[in-house]
Amino acid sequence: MDCILDYIPTRLHTKDRPVLETFNIGEELYYRCKGNGCRKPYDQISLFDISHNRNFSKKEEYPKEDVLFNINEGDDFDKYDSNIIVLIIKDLENAKTYVKELISENEPDLKVNIKLLHAPVPCMYTHSVFEISINETIISEENYKNILGKKNIKFKNLRRDIRQELTSIIQTRRIDSSQDVEILNEL
Repeated sequence: MDCILDYIPTRLHTKDRPVLETFNIGEELYYRCKGNGCRKPYDQISLFDISHNRNFSKKEEYPKEDVLFNINEGDDFDKYDSNIIVLIIKDLENAKTYVKELISENEPDLKVNIKLLHAPVPCMYTHSVFEISINETIISEENYKNILGKKNIKFKNLRRDIRQELTSIIQTRRIDSSQDVEILNEL
């Protein structure tokens, strides 16, 4: 599908460009947020399709302000009036992307993976997401309510721990995979 929004620069159009599965040390990710919500931006969102823009280690070609473009065709504005958080990839281990595994000490059969993926959309080639899966089930808009929704008490602490892991990235401004597995002892 082609981008039909005329205010989006053509350099951001996905067209037939490939998905790049690897990220680079020093590459930046950009996240837009509002005022005080920038301290813990993941506390107020559903834990699926957690969007960021990557810069492919090319700051001039893909500046952080690109994350402000509105790519929703039904909206009547071109850009968001938001703050921008810059995250820097510091360590990827051997995975070539950020992968974090969380395991519950009390329920070791619960395994959460948080993985950074390049996920281009027609008007934003740089679009990337933190994908969350529980026991290999990817959390999506369709299954979020049943798996991680507030009514699912079993996963209450798990939701909190996922949010804390993502918030630690925002607070340190670093994406670091040097400690692959984290054992959660409060589930």
